[in-house]
Amino acid sequence: MYILTEQQNRLRQELRSFVDAEVSPRAAELDRAGVFPSALYAEIGRRGYLNAEFAYLGTGAAYGGVEGSIIIEELSRGLASLGLIVSPHFQCAELLSVAGSDRLKKLIAPARRGELLLAFAISEKRGGSDAMGVDTIAVRDGDRWILNGEKCWVTNSTVADGFIVTAKSPSSERSRSMSLFYVDKSAPGLKVPERDRMIGLNNSPMGRIIMDDCIIPADCLVGPENNAYPLVKPVLNEGRLDMAAVAVGISQAALEAACARAEKPGLYGRSLSSYQGVSFPIADIYTKTMLARNSLYSVASLMASGLPNTRDAAALKLFATESCCEICKSASQIFGAGGLTADSRVNRLFRDAQALTVAEGTSEICRIVVSNGLANLFN
Repeated sequence: MYILTEQQNRLRQELRSFVDAEVSPRAAELDRAGVFPSALYAEIGRRGYLNAEFAYLGTGAAYGGVEGSIIIEELSRGLASLGLIVSPHFQCAELLSVAGSDRLKKLIAPARRGELLLAFAISEKRGGSDAMGVDTIAVRDGDRWILNGEKCWVTNSTVADGFIVTAKSPSSERSRSMSLFYVDKSAPGLKVPERDRMIGLNNSPMGRIIMDDCIIPADCLVGPENNAYPLVKPVLNEGRLDMAAVAVGISQAALEAACARAEKPGLYGRSLSSYQGVSFPIADIYTKTMLARNSLYSVASLMASGLPNTRDAAALKLFATESCCEICKSASQIFGAGGLTADSRVNRLFRDAQALTVAEGTSEICRIVVSNGLANLFN
């Protein structure tokens, strides 16, 4: 059992009170409307919950990886879209902190106050789950860069104030040669089409960005040219940790919903929990949630210590997200036909959970990462 510190427990209680008072009561309405929760995002920033670091140490953030995981978990317990919204924002703020130019570092403070929203744009249609599959081209032209390419599955696409994108310059020689760039939403040549329609996570807009002779200043290069992989790898692990935190938050919400339903009387005045057909699935839900949560904090602590975590972050993401889907299905079954209604809480949780097995590396990719990490044990 991972034991939280007194400060971490206080943070959890503070977040839980905020979510119960201001997020959960609005979650169903927000999900139906499918709008970006701008007021909630601003309030999260005002309360300091965007001031966290995960993969990189010493960025000046108020919270570390375990606290950051608690923040994403508790926000996701109320509305999973919030966890998905803040995850790439955390990643981008960290990248700017450790590798941004003086111009870009000025964005960090407003980003951590929730006055800006950042997006991480690395996926491309041809590359799929391969972060190194980059076709976007960046050409240096005097004191500016010209970018051409398209990114897909960009969280916060239509609402972000700026994007960190991956691109290759013509001088790229190695397969992993790529660069990072910050592209402001007002950059000439940047186009952001209408968001994609997804089955869940309706309040975190997902979509494409198109760079058509997109012009950005030279100092919008993040880190060294053609050597971004060492910068990107830690935040890819962070993204998997974040998706596990979202999954734990959804799982906890499903557990609470199932328990509340089981307390109600059924046939002959007996509570539903008196039937093993109901109590046993709830026991399984609790078990999977407890194991995923303790693993989450353990891997977050490992990451915050600067120790190798690629294999364990992938294993965590695989277990937490796959378990979350199973948990939400079980919770929905306990509600019977009521769990199938479009406006039911468990229906929303079930829909939201599905994307987590794909985001930040599919379950299949996670299995590849884990098995490769264990290759020395197979020989």
